[in-house]
Amino acid sequence: MVRVYFKTYGCTLNQADTDIMKGIVEHAGYELADKSTDADVIIYNTCTVKGATENKIMEEMKKEKKPFVIAGCIYVNRERILNEIKNPVVVGPYALEKICTAIQAALEGKTLWLDRQEDKRGIIRNITAPILRIPIQEGCVGNCAFCQTKLARPFLRSYPLKTIKLWIEEGLKKGAKEIQITGMDSGAYGLDINSSLIELLDELVKTEGDFRIRLGMINPQHVARFDDELVELIENKKFYKFIHMPVQSGSEKVCKDMNRPHTVGDFRKSVKKFREKIPDISIATDIIVGYCGETDEEFKETLQLIDEVRPDIVNISKFTLRKGTKAEKVKQLPTETIKQRSRICSELIRKVCEENNKRYIGKTVEVVALEKGEGTKGRTDNYKQVVMDDEVELGKRVKVKITDANHGSLFGGIC
Repeated sequence: MVRVYFKTYGCTLNQADTDIMKGIVEHAGYELADKSTDADVIIYNTCTVKGATENKIMEEMKKEKKPFVIAGCIYVNRERILNEIKNPVVVGPYALEKICTAIQAALEGKTLWLDRQEDKRGIIRNITAPILRIPIQEGCVGNCAFCQTKLARPFLRSYPLKTIKLWIEEGLKKGAKEIQITGMDSGAYGLDINSSLIELLDELVKTEGDFRIRLGMINPQHVARFDDELVELIENKKFYKFIHMPVQSGSEKVCKDMNRPHTVGDFRKSVKKFREKIPDISIATDIIVGYCGETDEEFKETLQLIDEVRPDIVNISKFTLRKGTKAEKVKQLPTETIKQRSRICSELIRKVCEENNKRYIGKTVEVVALEKGEGTKGRTDNYKQVVMDDEVELGKRVKVKITDANHGSLFGGIC
């Protein structure tokens, strides 16, 4: 029996794609390997958001001794793959249904490139518990100057509400406690099928069961478009009190240069509105430092925004050129300048996030156990990660006394 191991990089949407591929290969009679050393073939489900990540993945694949398949967004860099990988077997994110064909080609040492557009609605998937990843859409309606993912997943495709609900109901039957709603931009859901994110979420909260929905990344312009409706939905007990809105820069000019379809003002207003209605909500955002032409003063505006808004989670990226994007044609800042700004911004982020988390020391919170490791990891209702000293059955809810915290997690034991 052929054993397959998956190495997944990047976002929750990529992880959801891995769940689909796992379901397909298991259904076809392949065995999933727990370690790469036990596998006959490796599936690299790749990410191309950052240049450093792409380079790391490419180096790993060039050193790989076993047959392997290249899946995920890196397929958009076709020229580089063909130049650097011998006999590449590639499956684009819209052609996952062909993963078994790709595996066979890899085992036979053939070259194969599969990127035809397929509909994922009826494809079998690996249902995971207690965390279930549900893609609601792919693609977006933006055209950010720095984004290569838009080239890899260029078409907005929203899955029908009925299909999404069936996926969730199936997952709940198999023990799911956290439903991760994911997409390239959740806010764009439904624009292509005469629906909306609000319509979808309004239906999902009617689903029976003890679970929480974690809403995936939603760009600020969509949050502003939905106004109070989204706030009211997230107030529902079925939702984590969590919102991920990527602002990317604290400078209005830089956001405009990036061709972001929102303003920093939009972001500020939305944060204020959520915190007024849901004071303990966790705010997540994304920041790019060192974008083309970013001045010292514009960088300081980003630092000021972080210090003012005090988000709970910040995904920071050093700007890197991405082939095929509009920003590729613009003069870049010196590498050392970008690195220095990244260090300064990262230090501030760690400080702010640690201060936010240390406020929980001494408090007792309810946590659902979701992952095993050294102890057990879980999430509070506002999506704070809690590392527990105790071994807890996955999916179980427990009361935890918080004794310590850092910038990323709370720590404690069961009361």
